[in-house]
Amino acid sequence: MHHGSILIANPKFHSRWVAIIFVLLSYACSNPPASDPVLLEAIRWYTGEAGVIDNERAKNMLERAAEDGDALSIMWLARVHSTGRMNYKTDKAKAAALSNSVIGKVEIMARAGNAEANFLMGTAYAEGLGKLQSSLEAVRWYKRAATMNVTLAQHNIGNAYASGTGVAQSDKRAAHWWLVAAKKGDAIPQLRLGEIYEEGIGVKQDLLIAMHWYQESAKRGNTEAAAALRKLQEK
Repeated sequence: MHHGSILIANPKFHSRWVAIIFVLLSYACSNPPASDPVLLEAIRWYTGEAGVIDNERAKNMLERAAEDGDALSIMWLARVHSTGRMNYKTDKAKAAALSNSVIGKVEIMARAGNAEANFLMGTAYAEGLGKLQSSLEAVRWYKRAATMNVTLAQHNIGNAYASGTGVAQSDKRAAHWWLVAAKKGDAIPQLRLGEIYEEGIGVKQDLLIAMHWYQESAKRGNTEAAAALRKLQEK
């Protein structure tokens, strides 16, 4: 008799293989595919979390991360081409082609628990990159990524609450999520906190706190924050 037939027919062997498969699946679920560390460092230079915004350095690192076909890095290239981020020119056609080439892999990684992939699924639905645009789906994925501590997801949820895009509008919730991202060094939420504390939107007006957040954003290279800080100091 063929050995394969014995293996299937023998319940002891069958139980053993079921147990092995279960262990492997459990391991895969608890150990999601990792993101390229070069990509993650590029994002930190882009947001200001590295201490200063350096779009050219972020751009070079992103391109290096994408050279070997890394799906998340390619999806990030789609993201920056979509709206002209990170010193790239806006190129909707290129953004669409790049996102369509990897969206399946990105979604598999997201469902397996990769944090950056969850954020990028939010981007896919927010900007129609490889998916039909849906603000509700975008927020759902951003919230998943935010619970995994992805700074830009926390930043974008703040944006969603501020504008009422995909969620009920709430200045207080916008302030909460911007604060989470700002504390980690993201320069744009730092600017937004300066603005809302200056005007008292969703928070109690406090010009000293506004000045603090403008300073934090400005020292990372945000020119809008620097201008807002000068204007506030002149009052």
